[in-house]
Amino acid sequence: MIEDLYKRIWKLSGEVRQRDAYCTLAALTRELISLYDQQGRLSEDPFQPTRLRALSLPANMSEVLEGQVCLVTGGSGCVGTALIHELLQFNVKKIIVFDTAPLPASSRHPKVIFEQGDVRNKQRLLKVFASQQPDYVFHAAAQRDPGYAESHIFETISSNVTGTLNVVRACEATPSVKHCAFSSTGKSSRYFTEEVYAGTKKMCEYILDMYSRQGRVRYCMVRFTHILDNSLMNQQLMREAESNDYIAVHCPGKFVTAQNVSEGARLMMNTLVYADNNHSNFLLVRNLEWPVESLEMALYYIKRSGRNMPVIFLGNPVGYTEKFFRGQMDWSNPHELNLLINVYEQRYRKYNQANDIIISHIAPVNDEIIAKSLDPIVNATGDQESLIAMKTALRAIVEDTLQRVDKEDTVNILNWGLQQKYLNAEKAKVSDYGPIIPMMFKSLEHSEYYKHVECLLLQKV
Repeated sequence: MIEDLYKRIWKLSGEVRQRDAYCTLAALTRELISLYDQQGRLSEDPFQPTRLRALSLPANMSEVLEGQVCLVTGGSGCVGTALIHELLQFNVKKIIVFDTAPLPASSRHPKVIFEQGDVRNKQRLLKVFASQQPDYVFHAAAQRDPGYAESHIFETISSNVTGTLNVVRACEATPSVKHCAFSSTGKSSRYFTEEVYAGTKKMCEYILDMYSRQGRVRYCMVRFTHILDNSLMNQQLMREAESNDYIAVHCPGKFVTAQNVSEGARLMMNTLVYADNNHSNFLLVRNLEWPVESLEMALYYIKRSGRNMPVIFLGNPVGYTEKFFRGQMDWSNPHELNLLINVYEQRYRKYNQANDIIISHIAPVNDEIIAKSLDPIVNATGDQESLIAMKTALRAIVEDTLQRVDKEDTVNILNWGLQQKYLNAEKAKVSDYGPIIPMMFKSLEHSEYYKHVECLLLQKV
């Protein structure tokens, strides 16, 4: 019955502004709310457990931060302001906020110094580093909207990739800096991506990993998922439920994991203790709860508002079009499935002392290929040239990495993701998963492992 409701809503979504269609969509939405209610899915905020979670800090955090100078790029943003609040609980010497946006009132404090600037401005960045002499750098400045990224490609790549490279080089040029933490995204766990936002963050992870071997500063990363306090999806759904005539979601069956902003800030602080030499670890929340359907959130907000309004489906916009690949996750241990870490990275998985944070690092990379790819990205002008430079770099890096990983992992990934029964369940075909699948098959050619996946090639592409 739910599937039938989905089909009817899909059919009428484009006509929502017509009175008859609007009334029918509102009635269908009420039916959908009733069915979700019967399943016990709308009795409370689906993200309530996420909002209440708390992440641990190492016991020696006071000692680590005592008298230290901290610099936070993007410190005027949601995660940045939460991080400042957490740092102020300890006896830091001062906190420098480097951001294009003014410092919010909630962050004003005698120990907080605001330096206006853009991470793309290398000279301004170097000047602030030289004058303030930070010990610890927390890099949270970025263009974070996947949809915006697809229509503002040069801006996003220059902000995220060039900006991160500038921060790293400023760290290396400033003798006081001991540690740099970078805020990445769970989207970086994709083996390969052609989406702009995810691609920039993946490229940044390669940059930090390279500098962890070539530089003198310790580098560490965190992978965020939807941060509820700042989630574009969550903010939009709440806003539409309060003031719009209808709520629009991409489609049914679109699930997201989430964390709260305090977890984000504390992940950043944990990097000070859980960084290693010779590779850049990444940290992520271990217990992310079961993913929540975005449609479920929309129906919850409609129910809570008490308004008789419809939900409509728009389809996936650019920046959100890559299909979820089942082979992304390690099914050998289904009790520990986590969307933010891939199969290759599982090999290095460990936990913090409190067992609430996963610590790992990316698969082996070729530093020469990374270094060679940076100049074309930094020197690119315009959207098309920037996009080509980044995609070319990512493809070269991933193709090389696939030759370095354990081929048994690649066999498992293909088998977990491409068995016909799973494709049928996902209503997918092999080609839906993009260039990474032929790249993986090619990496197994002329090896003893190829025969274990050869049968998968006979399936329709």
